[in-house]
Amino acid sequence: MDEESITALSLDSTVGSHSNAPEIVQLDPEGDATFILNGSDCPKEYLVSSRVLSLASPVFSKLFGPNFKEGQEIRRGDHPRISLEDDDPKAMGLILSILHHKSSQVPLKMEPEAISTLAIHCDKYDCNEALRPWAAGWCSNSEDVNAVEDLGFMLLAAYMFRSSAFSAIAARAARRLKPNFASVWGEHETLTLLPETITAVLSDQIAEGLKKLHELLQNTELTLRDQGARYTMYGLICSRCGRTLPGDAKKCHPCHNTDLLTRTCTSDYRVAEYFATLTRYELWPSLGPFATCGLSDIRDRMECLHDHKHECGAGDRCPLVVQLKLMSNGAERVLKDVKGISLEEVIVV
Repeated sequence: MDEESITALSLDSTVGSHSNAPEIVQLDPEGDATFILNGSDCPKEYLVSSRVLSLASPVFSKLFGPNFKEGQEIRRGDHPRISLEDDDPKAMGLILSILHHKSSQVPLKMEPEAISTLAIHCDKYDCNEALRPWAAGWCSNSEDVNAVEDLGFMLLAAYMFRSSAFSAIAARAARRLKPNFASVWGEHETLTLLPETITAVLSDQIAEGLKKLHELLQNTELTLRDQGARYTMYGLICSRCGRTLPGDAKKCHPCHNTDLLTRTCTSDYRVAEYFATLTRYELWPSLGPFATCGLSDIRDRMECLHDHKHECGAGDRCPLVVQLKLMSNGAERVLKDVKGISLEEVIVV
C-alpha cells in the first residue's frame, strides 16, 4: 500500500469516485445479490456473494435465509436488489469490501468520527469478528487524538468493536478531557450511544484528579510557609524606592539613595514568588483553571513551574526550588495513577 493510503482519511475519501451515473462495484463477479447504496455524490451498486456475507454476519445470514424474501429469491435463482437506505454508504462500502477480501482501498488510519461510524454499522450487522484485525489497527492509533469530540468517537468505536484498546483510550480521555466534556458530547447524536457508565466514570476520574492536583498546589504553599530558613540573594534593594540593584551598586541613581539593603530569600519571599509564578503560568487564581482545564493541561502548567529561575545562596537546596520540582513530579504521578475503565466493567454494568 502506498504512503497516501496510510494517512488518516475520512469516509468521504476512502471508497468510490465521483460520477453522476451509478457505479457498479463487483466485489464478487459471480455474486448473487446486489446492495444499492445512495451516497451524496452518486449511487453505487455492490455485486456481492450472499454466502460470503452470511458466513461473516448472522444478520446477513438471516436476510439471505429461507424465511426472508431476499433469501427466497436467491433460492429461486433470482437476483435480489437490496437498498440500504438507512446506512452510511461509505461505511457500508468499506465493510462489504473487507468482508469480500477487497482491502486494497481500505485505509490503515481513519479519522475518529469515520471509525465510530464504521463501528456502529459493524455492530448493526454483527460482523465485528470479521473486522477484528482492522479494528485493532484503527483503535490503536489514538495517541494524537486530543479534541473532545474525537476522544468520544474513539471511545465509541473501541466500545462497539469490543477493542482491547478501549481501556487505554479511556485513560487518555480521562487525562485529556475538560470537566464540561459531557455537555459537548451531548450535542452529538452519535456520542449519545456511549453508555452512561463511561461518561460517569470519566467525570468522576477528572474530578478526583483535579482535586489531587489542587491539593498539591495548596500543600506546596503550606510547606513553603513552614520552612523558615533565610538565604542571601544576589543584588541589593533600595530602601527608598524598592528597586532591585546590582550587587556592587553604591547607590540608587534614580532616587540618589545610598541606603541599600541586602536581598534575602525568606519564607515570605518564597511564598510571594511562588504565587507570582503560579499567576504567570495561569494556575492562580485557581478557581478558573481548575474549573475549565483537563488534568493534562494542569499537569503541563505545573511542569513549567520547575523551569522557574530562582537564585539564592542555597542553590538547588532552596525550599522554593525543591518544592517546585516536587510539585512537577507529583502532578505527573497523579496522571499516571489514572487508569482507564475496562471494557468488562462497562459491559457488566
